[in-house]
Amino acid sequence: MLDEKTYRHLLDDTLARIDHGFDDVDPDLAESNLSQGALTITMRGKQRLVLSPQPSPRQLWVAFRDRAWHFDWNESRRCWLDDRGQDIEAFALVAQLTQESAGLTITFPSSS
Repeated sequence: MLDEKTYRHLLDDTLARIDHGFDDVDPDLAESNLSQGALTITMRGKQRLVLSPQPSPRQLWVAFRDRAWHFDWNESRRCWLDDRGQDIEAFALVAQLTQESAGLTITFPSSS
């Protein structure tokens, strides 16, 4: 399991990169808000995509509509992968949900 400092660094970097991916997006289509350690992306139609830390299991949780995904850090691949073994990567999921919900193609800056 990740130590707390490493977990926080990875999580903060991930949320900041996703947040920056929405910097130049028309807020009528999608708008991100990073607040109190969680990232909320409001899509057109007011649907919310929420990314939140879960410190006890050292996971990143993503919720959208009536679904939720839990991600563990995969050190060998250097990414957040779903804990159900479906090979879903967190950045790819956010990009897919944004495309489906707001019709936007989002790219995320490289890790700091």
